[in-house]
Amino acid sequence: MTDSRAKQPPPGLKKRGRRLWKQVLSTYELRLDELILLETACKTVDLLDDLEAAMDGQPLITKGSMGQERENPLLSEARQQRAHLNRTLAQLKLPDESTGAQINHQRAGGHARWARAHG
Repeated sequence: MTDSRAKQPPPGLKKRGRRLWKQVLSTYELRLDELILLETACKTVDLLDDLEAAMDGQPLITKGSMGQERENPLLSEARQQRAHLNRTLAQLKLPDESTGAQINHQRAGGHARWARAHG
């Protein structure tokens, strides 16, 4: 996407979310669907920062509704958000910078088929 507005971080992103947005778009040109995934990843990074800040000084074990010991719910939420972030980043299928390998095999295959069929 060549629109310069797409390079600007979406409103509401915090420090790490804006940094991720800028780092990815300084290296890659993304389609609209990929920009949506990137925005989701950036918001998730910011949410993880908020969860970690909320956990600061909190006990890892808390009392459940029946008085039983259980893990702090913030730990579980942070774990779920990390998994969500990993899935979202994987969906972007960005090339590996160190090897230049194309991670998006479907897109590469489609381009190859198009080139064979249409020269």
